[in-house]
Amino acid sequence: MRATNFSRAVLSRAVLSRAVLSRTVLSKTVLGAAVATAIAGGARAEQIEEVTVTAQKRTESLQEVPIAISAFSGEQLKSLGGANLQELTEHVAGAELYDDRGAGQPTWVIRGVGLADFNSNNTPTAAIYYDEQYLSSNVFGGIGMFDIERVEVLKGPQGGLYGRNTSGGAVRVVSARPELGGDLNASISTSYGSWGRSTLEAAAGASIGESSAFRIAAMTDQGGGWQDSLATEGDDEYGDRDFSALRAQWLWAPTEELEILLKAEAGRDQSETTLSLTRALYDPETGDFCASARAGRADSDQCATLANLTNAWILTPGDPGRLPSEQDRDGSTVLANPINALDNDWSGFNGQINWDLGFATFSSISAFLEYQNDQVFDFDGQPLRLMHEDGSAKLESWSQEFRLVSNGSDDSSWLLGATVAGDTVDEYRVVDLRDNLLVFPGMTERGFTQESESWAVYGQWEQYLSDAWRFSSSLRYTAEDKTLRDAFHYDRMGEFFYIAGVDKDYALDANFSGHVGLDWQPSDSALIYAKATRGFKSGGFFGGFAFSADELEAYGEETVHAYELGFKTDWMARSLRLNGALFYYDYRDVQGFTQTISETTGLPITRLGNLGDAEHLGAELEMIWLPQAIDGLSLQLGAAWLDATIADSDTIALDPAGQPGAIEGLPRNFAPEWSSSAQARYEFSVGNDLLAALQLNYSWRDELSSRDSYNSDLDFAAYGHDGYQVVNARLSLLPGDERWELALVGKNLTDETYFATVTGDDLGSFTEIPTRPLSWAIEASYRWE
Repeated sequence: MRATNFSRAVLSRAVLSRAVLSRTVLSKTVLGAAVATAIAGGARAEQIEEVTVTAQKRTESLQEVPIAISAFSGEQLKSLGGANLQELTEHVAGAELYDDRGAGQPTWVIRGVGLADFNSNNTPTAAIYYDEQYLSSNVFGGIGMFDIERVEVLKGPQGGLYGRNTSGGAVRVVSARPELGGDLNASISTSYGSWGRSTLEAAAGASIGESSAFRIAAMTDQGGGWQDSLATEGDDEYGDRDFSALRAQWLWAPTEELEILLKAEAGRDQSETTLSLTRALYDPETGDFCASARAGRADSDQCATLANLTNAWILTPGDPGRLPSEQDRDGSTVLANPINALDNDWSGFNGQINWDLGFATFSSISAFLEYQNDQVFDFDGQPLRLMHEDGSAKLESWSQEFRLVSNGSDDSSWLLGATVAGDTVDEYRVVDLRDNLLVFPGMTERGFTQESESWAVYGQWEQYLSDAWRFSSSLRYTAEDKTLRDAFHYDRMGEFFYIAGVDKDYALDANFSGHVGLDWQPSDSALIYAKATRGFKSGGFFGGFAFSADELEAYGEETVHAYELGFKTDWMARSLRLNGALFYYDYRDVQGFTQTISETTGLPITRLGNLGDAEHLGAELEMIWLPQAIDGLSLQLGAAWLDATIADSDTIALDPAGQPGAIEGLPRNFAPEWSSSAQARYEFSVGNDLLAALQLNYSWRDELSSRDSYNSDLDFAAYGHDGYQVVNARLSLLPGDERWELALVGKNLTDETYFATVTGDDLGSFTEIPTRPLSWAIEASYRWE
């Protein structure tokens, strides 16, 4: 839903963004990469350690898999200090995180592919697989990351083995498993840092006899409130984390050929989420957009917010209330009401059976996850109740997968699988607009039930044509049906329904996905691969405001034909690793936000639809280097270039003043032209059996929404999104056996002011979600074996 400003100009949001290459940008990329190269999760080894992954649903060396993969071990994740999966994106070049509300509903965007929708009934384009279970909603991504064996980020469409909604890629999270044949092993770690934030994580496991073992892990993350709201008296210290989770696993292996792994887990998240920083775009005298906004710049000193005008003209004539200039640019002091919070809880079960039949291994994966997602959010970011939402969604997801994986031969390997799945979303939201007297006053409530059912069969085949050449292929058939039932939108003030009892249906048409590829291994330390892939993201229903049944019609799936040429190489006796890829994506019926005028209200509304066709052209490079001349030093660098544009579209976008503009030729949103992530680590001796390690991390992103992304300067003033660079550091002390560790951690050491998201509420308010300023923490951990 969108509305007019005080001169009744139409407000809207541009939905696309672009980053522009210049000599300055290129110099900054090279310089940043060089500095950042001082930072990698290396070890004291003289050779780069072999990394094992299961990206193709079998155990393989990372360097032998013809997929662009960024892999992180549990130790690397610990050194990066991420408490959840979404924080990992800044360490993967070519990957971004979209989180419209600052927490709770993260969406991965890989190689510019991602649907920026915060509604829980939608599916992300970069799917998350958690212990082989597909997480069907972006909401599920809020599950904490603890006691993890590894994370694998697969870039590019993965439609053959992973199916629907992997057109951008797939993120595989693998928990640490119980271990047979060992005594008690346990670990505990804790931290305390800025604004009183503290964490505690513990894990323990042991064998029970010769054929079974257990593992229990838990974590809690508390405190850390760093924001003050000018809407209340005193210092709010807002933004406290209140997150806890527990996981228990039991492994039973009655024979050498058979193992059964059962997992149960539960958690809750009652955190206060980040308060928005509001952008000032209005002339306080006329109510129209101010001169600086029309020139492409939000100005908190000269311009007003919607709340200022509402307060001065209607509520308290002559008194604009709190001014946008009173905010701190880093987000530590804001105008938003301190109400943003989660009240989430979840529980789940996962059962896996692996049975070695000799010629192949049979696997069964059964999974169920129930998630209650409740969130209160101030969309307008101002002291008045211009748009406050109290939303509740209950999500249930289940799946059953069977697969048969050949145990392999020297010449070929194959895989056959089948899966069936279903999920349900029951959503109810109340929106408070009672102070929005100039635009859309009142209070509304809306809701629906969405159900999805799908099944698929798939296969993969790899055949060596010679010692150096390998042919690979995969094919998948997917059937999916979605229903929207009992959708309603009720106006409490007028006591009437805009819509009531609306039912809609959707069935997938793009049933086939898969790939063909050719790999060349000129030596044991080199792989060159080429492949063509077809993938898709399912269609569905918009979960936002609707004022007529027609506005709830399903949008269709988007499809992609992707072409990639990549290489993986090790040099200098495996002390230098260079991996890279070139890719081209040809998208059809790209999903995104479209804008129309509601016949019911006469105001613009935003809904999901199919925008047209898009093209992505990009290149990536990853490097790991262990300089032999400096013992203990390891360097790592990732860099990516991307040009992602809407190539063909009839869709028209409206700027905040209602001026239309074609989106054809504009870059896609959240697709920076340049991005780089780097890490460097130096380990050295500081005494008898004591080691120290200094680790630096650097991340830089080009503009996520540059001026060239928009049809007008005003649009850029409302939604322009700058790039950023972040420097983190970690200094640790540990003994030779690494049984314990003490560390001092600093994040955002340059105190960079940058924003997770820039958005609007469709009713005349424009906001940005700030990230935390400079912070520190002290960490301690101990291991028993």
